[in-house]
Parts: sequence; structure tokens; C-alpha cells
Amino acid sequence: MYSILIADDEKYVRQDIIRSVNWSAHGYFIVGEASNGIQALEKIGELHPDVLITDIRMPLADGLSLIERALELQPDLRSIIISGYEDFQYAKEAIRLGVLDYLTKPIDDTSILSVLRKLDTSLEKKDPQNAPASGLPLTAGPSVPAGQPVRDDREKLSYAVLSFYFPSGFRHKTRKYTESLFSSWLSHAPLFSVTAPDMRFSYLSSTLMQISVQAAGLTRDTLLRLIRYLLEQIRACGFSSPVAVVTPPFTDHARLQTLQTSSLQLLSFHLLYGENVIWYRPAQAPNSAFLSEATTLMDRFRKDISIRHFENTEAYLGQLLKEENAAAYTPELLEYIICETANMLRKIYLSYQLTLDPGIFKELFSSLYAMPFFDLETLRQDLVKRCKAVFSHIHSTDTAHIVPLIKQYIQKNYDQDITLVSIASEFFFNPSYLSHMFKQQTGGNLSSYIEEIRIKEALRLLRMQKLSIGQVARMVGYNDPNYFSKIFRKHTGFSPARYAGQEGRP
Repeated sequence: MYSILIADDEKYVRQDIIRSVNWSAHGYFIVGEASNGIQALEKIGELHPDVLITDIRMPLADGLSLIERALELQPDLRSIIISGYEDFQYAKEAIRLGVLDYLTKPIDDTSILSVLRKLDTSLEKKDPQNAPASGLPLTAGPSVPAGQPVRDDREKLSYAVLSFYFPSGFRHKTRKYTESLFSSWLSHAPLFSVTAPDMRFSYLSSTLMQISVQAAGLTRDTLLRLIRYLLEQIRACGFSSPVAVVTPPFTDHARLQTLQTSSLQLLSFHLLYGENVIWYRPAQAPNSAFLSEATTLMDRFRKDISIRHFENTEAYLGQLLKEENAAAYTPELLEYIICETANMLRKIYLSYQLTLDPGIFKELFSSLYAMPFFDLETLRQDLVKRCKAVFSHIHSTDTAHIVPLIKQYIQKNYDQDITLVSIASEFFFNPSYLSHMFKQQTGGNLSSYIEEIRIKEALRLLRMQKLSIGQVARMVGYNDPNYFSKIFRKHTGFSPARYAGQEGRP
């Protein structure tokens, strides 16, 4: 187990951290507390903790000074800082000192568990024999043998982890079906030149899967052949191709659980690599010039929010998340910008006691939040949408910026099962509030607008193509042709069959 020292001048903050999670269950214990920087430094020299959690602002020595002096005593010390909303200007110095992560007040169990996942990976590199269990439990799937039984002489075995993200592939399939399908594929997988192979499939969600491989003679070429084989099977069954993160073969079994977690974290930021198959790689230092630019922009972003200049936030996010910046980002830096945006939204939510869905900022704290995005632009659009939704609750005049986004969403998704409730969920509004806002801004009902867009497209389809009424109905979002005909007649005064000259046709 690993030891943690907590340094904060506010006793209730230290107690909140101690009580937030069951530390021992995750492989940690609290070795001591300190109320100022000098006391913390003395306890580090006395107790030699593995991890220091410290507030940035403390009497006698601030958190960053404490970390710098503590590293002179104990160079392998892992550090976590506790920061307030206004402390982003310290981020650059904190990154220089190798600070592993940030906890933002008020501290909750979600943020603590997110930190533990990073600690697991970092401490495993320091002392793999003492590595704690991963903070992200994997659902054990069936064991899938692909050859002879696994040998007992583990020192001759190699291991690898293959993690897959399917954007939409298995959403409508049951877990049992998915497990059976992968089991069948893996039982026939061509693992050339290896002996005693064993592969275990884990179903994490309808879009997230993982395979752990162990075999003697495992190589990168073998794994590439396995990946190509699986992609062929996936495409042959009509599913969309996944994004995959693959670890190179490793021989230390103690690293297996940690790499299962850290490969998922890398998979979450696949948008930075632009590849369908990504070889797992250790974290790299951020580009110093871009780090300076990003911290400056983020500081301005926060300052403008603090003086209610909400109109500038889209420009700052646009500068930060330009596509040409992808190569300069590290997953850690991009994650920090996302979390800082979430912290800003959370503070507004709490300060103004807003009635919108708190998921608008809580989802940003998830380690898997960025996974559905394939480029920085779509990530930027989502963050801007969330910011505008929050700001629109503060100033009613800001709703004018939300309504055009809602109209665009309807125009792009009219062929889907969209309703007032589903659109309200998409834009983090209460359905009643959204209906009232839309009518106030446009003079019409949201449901009527959806019907108008669908019927307009139906008129175009009936003029341009020889399609049945049922086909047109489904193409504009109606599963029931009779209900479609009723709505069509309401808006045009005649039936779709008459308009298309298809009287008597289905």
C-alpha cells in the first residue's frame, strides 16, 4: 500500500479528503496531516510519504514552494495540488514541477477517484511490485482459449492489452451476443509463432471492449496480425471500424491491470493522434511554447468569465482548440483544459443556483468524456454548446444564441426520433423552459417547427424521387405512415399520396 500526506491550512478540507473514499480499498493509507508548508516539509522528512496532496495557498510556504523543496528531499514524491477557481495562473509552474493532477474545491469522491487512477499508473512505474488495484474495475468476460493451456512458467510469457472504442457498433446488441461474437472470433484468431496463447475478453460497455493477451513469443507483428484479423471480422459483420489502443508486449505480469486502465485513458484522447490503431506510449512533456500560450489563453478565458464577458468564451475556446494545435497537445494538457472549463461551469451553476441539468459540467469530469470526439473542432463545438446553455440561464437575452443552435440541430436530425424531451436533454434544458424559450424567441411551438422541417423535406422527396409513402415517412422521422399522412395533411391540406400522384399506392 502507498502512503499519503495531506497539507491544507483548513481542517475541514483535510477531513473532507480523508472521508471522501475508502482509501485502503484502493491501496492507499493516510500517513499524516499538516496545516502549513513548514509543518508539511518536516513531516515529509520524517514520514517519507509516497504521495503529497497540498493546497496551493498555505501559510509559511505555499504549495508550489513546498513541492519544490520536498522534491529536493524526496525526488520520487508524487504530488497532487488542491486549487481554487482563481488559481489557474499557477498551472504552468505546477506542470514544470511534475504535479500529477489537481483537485478543485469543493472536493468530492468523483474527483478523488479520478486522481487515484492517475496515481495508480504513476506509482506502478515507481514500484510495480507494490502497485494498487486499478481504480477502474473491468468486467470480467469469459476466458477464451486459443490453443494449449497456459504455461505455469510465467517468466517466459508476454502480455498485451487491446482496447477498442466502437462509436456505434454494438449499441443495439445485447452483452451476451457481443461476448459470444468475440469469443467465436478469438477462438479462431491466427496467432502465428506463439505458444500457449490465452485471450480474455472484457465487455465494458456497448461501445468499449478490451482484450488481454498472454502468450509465449508474443511480438508487435503478432499483435498487428491479430488487430487486422479482428477488424476484418468486424467489418464482415457490418459493424463500423473501432479505434484501438494496443500495448507493445511486456513481460511483467504486475503491469497488466495498470495498463488496462491507462490504455483506456489514452483511448479517451484518440482525437489527438488521428489514427485507428494507436500504439500505447508513455506520457510526453508538453510543448513549452504551446503550454505558455494555452495557459495565457485559459487565464484570459477565466478572467472574462469572472467579469461576465461571456461573449468572449467562444473565441478563446476557438483559439485553444484549433485543429492545427492537435500535435502540440498532450492528453494531460487537453484534459486539464476540459476540467477547467467544467470547473467554470460548476461554479456558475452553484453561484447562480441554476435549475439546469448538472450533467452539463459533471460529464466533463469523466475520464471517458473526450472519447466520442474524433477531432478538436467537434470537441470545441460541444464545449461551446455547454457554455452557452449555462450562460443562457443567467441572462435571458442570451437565449437568442441558443435557439439558432436548436434549429440547426433539428435540421440535421429531423430523420431521427427527436422530441421536445430529447432536444431538451441534448441542450441541458428543462423541457418546459425550452418550450417557453423557443416560443418566446420564434413565436411558434418547438413541436410544430419539427413537423414543418420534416414536411418540407417530405415534399422535396415526393417531388424528386419515386418512393413509397412509407419510405418517405421513415426518411423524415416517422415510423408510422398513417401518422405521417395525418401530419402531412395538417400542414398542406392534402394527403402525401395525392401530392405525389400515388393514390391507391401503399
